[in-house]
Amino acid sequence: MIREGAELVQLLDRAGWNPSAALWFFSSEANAWRLLLASPEVAIKGPRDAYTVVQSALGKMEASERELALEDIGVMPPDHPLIGLLRTVTVTGPIVGRIRFSRNVIDGHFIEDALIYRIT
Repeated sequence: MIREGAELVQLLDRAGWNPSAALWFFSSEANAWRLLLASPEVAIKGPRDAYTVVQSALGKMEASERELALEDIGVMPPDHPLIGLLRTVTVTGPIVGRIRFSRNVIDGHFIEDALIYRIT
């Protein structure tokens, strides 16, 4: 899933969608990981259009080996509070990297676990 998340971000970049933030985030309430993608396109065109772009990029991945599905992914505008919190502690630039952020508190908000590919 980590490799597939990075591959998806790269496919979105090539499609011109360029997420300003991309990360796996663990929600202890849901006891699940979600790949969160933030883009100005979500604020401009809405989440439905964003999910269409993401689904198109997923379709370019090898389906027989792919574990990542659209229901594992959440889209949001780049000014979402979670992205703002994480941006206060790390900024990666446009690369697709891997920064693990576990069991930390930012401005009183506990982050159980996250794997950050990008935050600009």
